[in-house]
Amino acid sequence: MELSYLLFTGSLSGLISILGHSVVWSLIEAVQPRRPGAFDPQVQISEALLHMLTGIGLGFLFWLSWGLAAIVDVWWGWRGLAFGALAATLTLPPLLNMRFARRLDSLLTILFASRWITTCIVAGLTCAWSWERAV
Repeated sequence: MELSYLLFTGSLSGLISILGHSVVWSLIEAVQPRRPGAFDPQVQISEALLHMLTGIGLGFLFWLSWGLAAIVDVWWGWRGLAFGALAATLTLPPLLNMRFARRLDSLLTILFASRWITTCIVAGLTCAWSWERAV
């Protein structure tokens, strides 16, 4: 499996996941009335770039793990979900730090957590799919 292909796949999955998440959140926000003084959850360019770079890193980790070669005789989707779930657990310490040390609002913490979990799951699924197609 080519490393550059997985890096490209990871970067696209990180970008698509954050953009898709912002579309879904915009739909939720359109239905729900806005609270006065609430946080504006729009995605900044720097945050989209950070999720894209994280997708590249997850693609590199997937390549280093040889596509989770230890998990055999399973559908590629389960392998991708397992990798995404493992990667999502790495986001817990920073999220808990933001929640308790900086005393952020619970809704804001849930928003950030859902963005990172979405990025990890989508990157895991796309990397597993591309690995399956290449092998």
